[in-house]
Amino acid sequence: MSARKTKPASIAKSVTHTAVTLLDFDSQNPRLPNYIDKSNDVEVIEWMLKEANIVELMGSIGEQGYFDGEPLIVVPSKHPPKHFEVVEGNRRLTAVKLLLKPDLALTRKSAVLDAANTARHKPTVLPVLKFETRDEVLRYLAYRHITGIEPWNPLQKARYLKQLASSKDFKKLGKDELRRRLAKEIGSNSNYVARSLAGLAVYEAIEEAHYFDIPGLDEKTLSHSVLTTALTYASLSKFIGLEGPTDDDASHLGTKELKELTRWIFEKNSEGQTRIGESRNLQKLARVVTESKALEKFRAGRPLAEADLLTSGPVEAFRNSLAEAKSRMETARDCVHLVDEFSNEDSDLLKEIQKLSRLISGHVDESLLDSPKPKE
Repeated sequence: MSARKTKPASIAKSVTHTAVTLLDFDSQNPRLPNYIDKSNDVEVIEWMLKEANIVELMGSIGEQGYFDGEPLIVVPSKHPPKHFEVVEGNRRLTAVKLLLKPDLALTRKSAVLDAANTARHKPTVLPVLKFETRDEVLRYLAYRHITGIEPWNPLQKARYLKQLASSKDFKKLGKDELRRRLAKEIGSNSNYVARSLAGLAVYEAIEEAHYFDIPGLDEKTLSHSVLTTALTYASLSKFIGLEGPTDDDASHLGTKELKELTRWIFEKNSEGQTRIGESRNLQKLARVVTESKALEKFRAGRPLAEADLLTSGPVEAFRNSLAEAKSRMETARDCVHLVDEFSNEDSDLLKEIQKLSRLISGHVDESLLDSPKPKE
């Protein structure tokens, strides 16, 4: 289903101007990781400087001034009085605050100071659109960030959906109706909403566990899309304790299993590879966790492809292995006339293959002889 492109009529507002000193950062900004104290200006500014190209924006505003056609979206702050939280436009607010007070920067200090010293414009008031409540502005955010004007990444979208689900217009709805209403708000479908919220619940559990101390794993490196895709497999969802791919109740998650799944998907070895390799191998992992022998082998460190051979039982594993060996030997046969020079190692390897083939064939023939003959 395509996203809606028309702006909700309910957001029509008149632009006014407010002093920068009365504007505070959004305490619930979905763009910011949860480890940031979103009410702490120093932490917010430091993150913005590292992740949001703030110095470049300072240069633009400092040279051209602030464009009134891009008002900040604000709601009254709970404290202090007469202040406003900037629900939309925190990056621009950061740039202006640093133009006025470059000493707020704890990182990129020289670049910030240079941008401030060379600025022709240092606005002390900014254009704003004032909303009475955060619930009122949430739908405007959907228009900008879900329909594609300034798109959020999957994790940010999920956090937005969770905020919207907690707003007064939605929190009393039953689960099915809630998902339908949320889907309607963002121009999507209820399955997407359900999977997104389920993925967020699992992500937050991983985050709460400090990413299980996996080296290099954090909000920036953990692919929320891959995590959500993994949970679309019912067997993987149930493996970690969910009822299924759309279950967003994280209270029954198994810590051991969640840690295992996180490591298998995201922890990299010295060669930069994870246990599952490419994300398309999630299908194999989904089969492996349903078979105790396959799971035992995989937990013991065997490759996923090898463990996957056991997922259909020993008979199918045997037949799949024979078929794969036959296919590889056929490839060798087709290439043999293209090889200019052979080695003793080639000859030795072929003899080992012959020995294995005779050994396996002997077991098969013996079994067939011992099997009871079908009655005529």
